[in-house]
Formats: sequence, structure tokens, C-alpha cells
Amino acid sequence: MRPAFGVLWDLDGTLTDSVHLVIDTVNEVLRADGLPGLVVSEAGRLTGQPLDVMFRLASPLLTDDQVDSMRTRYRAIYDERAIPATRLFRGARATVRAFRAAGLKQATVTGKRARDCEKILRGLGLGGDIECFLGGDSVPRPKPAADLAERAARELGLAIGRCVVVGDTEADMGMGRAAGAHTIQVLWGFNRTRLPNADRAVRTWSELRRAVADLAER
Repeated sequence: MRPAFGVLWDLDGTLTDSVHLVIDTVNEVLRADGLPGLVVSEAGRLTGQPLDVMFRLASPLLTDDQVDSMRTRYRAIYDERAIPATRLFRGARATVRAFRAAGLKQATVTGKRARDCEKILRGLGLGGDIECFLGGDSVPRPKPAADLAERAARELGLAIGRCVVVGDTEADMGMGRAAGAHTIQVLWGFNRTRLPNADRAVRTWSELRRAVADLAER
């Protein structure tokens, strides 16, 4: 009998079509303070990293107090408008449920707060399909450090080598590689070309399901 296998999901740009919601909310906060907004080509690659990284991309001289204020306002706007507007990519629901039916264990490894991730996915009907909701506030070091993937594996009761990180950014793939997990990049998110730390890149949900099944059967 083969040991259990785990899928560690990124959220924005992987399960949900929501990168633009993150950037739009960041930009609303920045512009309210008279700062220039970010463009998707610059900020999209930072999705999943701490908010202060994105704010300081617009203005490197921001003080810690200014960043704290921006983070508070961001979260208020995000809670009110972005979370209700978040939608799954077509194919995400069927894939998550197919993995659960196949006996795979699943966790999130998003950069956003764990409770926001859980609220989003429960609201989208996937709360019963994912065992563990982890976010950037679940570990000391953000992506691309290994911490989040390592904790997810522990929470699922798995060896990290029996897990795959599924994501769309350099931070996702770097985290998976640093932890010793398998890595699969989805090409429907921010990055549309294969990243160096991706073991494999997929263009469709059916291709992703086959790739994960292959790993689980090894």
C-alpha cells in the first residue's frame, strides 16, 4: 500500500482568479495616501508575499507605522469587497473534489492570512474538501522560505517528499523546492511561462490532475 500523498495549494492565481483583487486593493490604499499605484506586471509577481513588500515597492521610504496603517485599511477593504468578489477558476472545484475522492490530503499554503483563505474557500463550497488552511500568518517566514510547506506537511501527517506544491509564482515554486516537496506550476495564473523551480508546468486542470496522480502513485 502506497503512503498517503498531499497537495499544498496556493490560492490567488491558482485556485482563485483573484490576483487583480489583491492589486486593486493595494492600489486603492496607496492612492488614498497620494502614492502611485502598482501595475500588474510589477506587483503580480509579489502576490503571496507580505503586504509590506507590495507597499514598499510603491514607496521604499514608508515607515513601519505607515505600513501598519496601510495594512489595516487594506484588510478592511479586502474583507468588505474583495472576499465576496473572489471566484474559483473553472475546473478548480472539480479538481479539489476529485483529489479528495482519491484519498489525497489537501492544505492551503497561501500568503494571505489563514482565516481569510478559509473564509474564501468555505464561502465557495470547498471547506469540507481541504483538511488544513494555512496562510502567511501561520509561520515565521513567508514564501519563498520553506516554512509554510513544511508546516502543511506536518499538519497533514506527511513526509514533505510525499507532497506537491501547486502554485503560479516564483515564491510558490521556490518554497516547494526549499522544503523538498514536488512542485507544479499552473500556467493560468500570473506567470505564463515555466519557472526555474517548477518540476513541471501545466496548462489545464486535467493535465494537473494527471500530474498529481502520477506523483501519488510513485
